[in-house]
Amino acid sequence: MSQVYHSGERAIQQKVGEQLAAESNGRVITDTVAKGAINFIEKQPMAIVSSVSPAGQVWISLLIGDFGFTMVPHPNALVFDQSMIRSDPGDIFYRNIGQNPQIGSLFIELSTRRRYRINGISSRNGTRIEVSIQEAYPNCPKYIQRRVISFSEHFKATHAHITEGKQLGKPEKDWIGNADTVFVGSRSEEGNMDASHRGGNPGFVEILEDDSLKIPDYPGNSMYNTFGNIIENPHAGLLFVDFALGQTLQLTGQAHLLFDQYAENDLQKTAGTGRYWSFKTTRWIRTASHHRVAWEFLDYSPFNP
Repeated sequence: MSQVYHSGERAIQQKVGEQLAAESNGRVITDTVAKGAINFIEKQPMAIVSSVSPAGQVWISLLIGDFGFTMVPHPNALVFDQSMIRSDPGDIFYRNIGQNPQIGSLFIELSTRRRYRINGISSRNGTRIEVSIQEAYPNCPKYIQRRVISFSEHFKATHAHITEGKQLGKPEKDWIGNADTVFVGSRSEEGNMDASHRGGNPGFVEILEDDSLKIPDYPGNSMYNTFGNIIENPHAGLLFVDFALGQTLQLTGQAHLLFDQYAENDLQKTAGTGRYWSFKTTRWIRTASHHRVAWEFLDYSPFNP
């Protein structure tokens, strides 16, 4: 890969003065899965995936399946076997990739705080969603709250109940205001998808008077994949997971970057970066009985501000 960063990512790296760190860390980005990561990916019972609708809305989704529902048949390919997925079969992800094959994916093991990102182009082959990998790389373990999933060889299918809306109601605001984890879907100007993670102590996502969300940007890997996408394309998606009840809340909307927030309170909330990003919801989907998996909370990340 001759150029691992697009112009938006490079612009943010330059703005915050982290070009050298980004160049060094970017060496891990390739178009193949590292040999040591193959077993990690194939043993995961969940995957986070981002997609885009025909109208250009970015969505991010949670897939949960039986052991082996994700496969890496060779280092440049990823496969999801839909026949082994036990989470909501009507998720918007499946409709979206029928129209636009670009996807982002994140494999995250909450109990060990390990994560690995894979982005590429999907195609359908029977029950298999096959992905030709464009980007594959590990991420650091910061800001991940540890949870243990009750793992079994076969999870039970669910009968999901879906509600939708355009404006956030009190139940959705309460959920967001108490969340310690959110997943982010973004898309570059060229259309490449990404799926990422943000975490913090409960309340780290603020809800402003106009119902927009304000999310701190903590020190990270200097790549600025999400920020780089947002500066090129403001369409983004958020995913909140109710780990206790097996529900998901998916939001799509537009994001805006906020720099130079250097008040003492802002420096505390952002762990010194003075950076936030805001998100304005244009549509949301709440899925009850999205999956039937039990989670046990262990502890918050020691890196959380």
